Amino acid sequence: MVLVSPQSEPKGVWEFESEIRVLHHPTTISVKYQAMVHTGSIRQTASIITMSVQHMRTGDKAICRFRFIKNPEYIKEGARMVFREGRTKAVGNIIKVFPEAQAPYRGNKRDKMKPKYNARRRIKSLNDRDRVDVEPVLISATLSNTSADSGT
Repeated sequence: MVLVSPQSEPKGVWEFESEIRVLHHPTTISVKYQAMVHTGSIRQTASIITMSVQHMRTGDKAICRFRFIKNPEYIKEGARMVFREGRTKAVGNIIKVFPEAQAPYRGNKRDKMKPKYNARRRIKSLNDRDRVDVEPVLISATLSNTSADSGT
């Protein structure tokens, strides 16, 4: 949450571009890498969308475009940032923000709430399956024959 003047017309941004320098990373950083971004009071996971180089290692410098994962944030151009994940550390400056970038599509909530099968249809089909027409069996005749056999 940020307290700003309404005349500045604040807008949350999903994407921003930053010039970063990798201070330490055990392997390589490339597109789709995710880590925690710290800038001002903001602390949120962001993913690298594009880079000016193919991959970065310790000591490399590049211009990267980031996208926040959870929700948009209010950030300004020229702000300092720290990019970290585990032992990975990178620092840089935000050089451009993209307020026109759209939120990532995460699917329809109704799709997630739909049951995997229709419970009523399932119960009805089970009831239909349990109704099996069985021919009546003459139990008394069977019992009488066994008792007659044992008596002789």
